[in-house]
Amino acid sequence: MKLFLSAALVTGACAFTAPNAVRVSTALNQKLGSGGMADTRDPEAFADEDPRKSISAAPSFEEYLKQRDAGASSAEIAAPAAAAPAAAAPAAASGGGGGDILGTVKDLQGPGQVWGDLGIAEGFEENDLKGYENFGKFAAALESTGVAAELGAGPYTVFAPTDPTLESYETLRGPITADIVKMHIVPGKIASADIPTANLESLAGPLVYRYAVRKHFVNDAIIGEKTFGPYDDYPMDVECSNGIIHSVGLCFGFY
Repeated sequence: MKLFLSAALVTGACAFTAPNAVRVSTALNQKLGSGGMADTRDPEAFADEDPRKSISAAPSFEEYLKQRDAGASSAEIAAPAAAAPAAAAPAAASGGGGGDILGTVKDLQGPGQVWGDLGIAEGFEENDLKGYENFGKFAAALESTGVAAELGAGPYTVFAPTDPTLESYETLRGPITADIVKMHIVPGKIASADIPTANLESLAGPLVYRYAVRKHFVNDAIIGEKTFGPYDDYPMDVECSNGIIHSVGLCFGFY
């Protein structure tokens, strides 16, 4: 009987005990996530008067893998990244079409893609080259919709989607129309480094630029996208006689 009375008294006393106060951490750059938990990560780089409080920009995962495969030192891999997408060396299209937008897109070699985990069943290593994603479907759409014939001396900036990109759009949304093609063409010559501040008014209407997770996006397509492995990235700043071409891995029509 005494045991039960003691337990009852302890339980009653606990009901009137003040709850433990929440102790707020003074960690630098602390933010509260949607679940109320503290998150001390801050991916945005900034410089503070006190160097101990500064955060340097880190490479993306794709950039890290490329630098690692190329044998870069740990200091080179940790080097801060540029705020704007770095302009790539102009890539020359092989063969032809007079060097205009249509001819250049037809012959342009796209990003090299690796097998990844799907290659194991086929007898390949994950990092083995599976193939290149080129731009034949976009070139065909330029011609079939009549948009290529409408382009004059320019200059124009073309965001050329890869073949798998347009295949995905056709599967999910339908045929590639003239308006979809025109969404990828902006009057004027805009280098990749100037995209963040450029007027992105395409032949079919305005495009939307944003910067997030250390990447540059136009209509949700990454600008200057990197591939996994040591193979070619998405070509950028490809010069042609009536403009410049940047490749993208997402059709603007999805936005």
